[in-house]
Amino acid sequence: MFSDPVFIFIASLVCLGLLFCLSILINTLGSNLMKTTAYTIALVTISTFVYLNYEAVSNLTESQDAANDQMIDSIEKLEEFLVKNPEDIRVIKALGSHYIETGRFELAYEKFLNGFQIQGEQSDFEINLGLIESTLMVRPSNFPYDLDQLIEKTLVMNPKNTQILWLSGLIAMGRGDTQLTIERWSGLVNNPEVSLEIQNSISVQLDQLKKMEEGIALLDDQ
Repeated sequence: MFSDPVFIFIASLVCLGLLFCLSILINTLGSNLMKTTAYTIALVTISTFVYLNYEAVSNLTESQDAANDQMIDSIEKLEEFLVKNPEDIRVIKALGSHYIETGRFELAYEKFLNGFQIQGEQSDFEINLGLIESTLMVRPSNFPYDLDQLIEKTLVMNPKNTQILWLSGLIAMGRGDTQLTIERWSGLVNNPEVSLEIQNSISVQLDQLKKMEEGIALLDDQ
């Protein structure tokens, strides 16, 4: 742990700052005995500071490592459970969501596609949404389903969901359908579930898209 470069760098800066301040104070003292005593107190104080903070960093790192180990163990157990229960939608959704959160989109796509095929005509919003998102990230060459139909069906199930509005607008933009992008992303503006920063960013993009549409319309009229 003492080799942790971040901890060493921060601790060194703090110690140098403390030593500088204390040296100024100590130099104002009169006798050598008082200076020696002050230096001893300063050394003990700095050593205690370093030790206590090192302990805090060590404990935090150990807790994070333990949590990661526990998470890996849980995922492995869920995968083993799924082998024996391949149609358990709850486990499929849990694993798919985990793989999306950790950036393992190929595995997420595999899970959600499997869940989608198991569901058949019985649509599940989370399965559909996970499949759309992982499809967008993986970009498979062939879809074993109609992506547009899946998006429309998922929008009907929850038309105000910010994630499906964002993803469906993103896919529409990728296909060059500016009007559909504007229609779907407009639902994210003045939406209390969306942060003001993201709302402002989307508003800027919508303004640009609308100007683009106006420019195309003018060219068509000529």
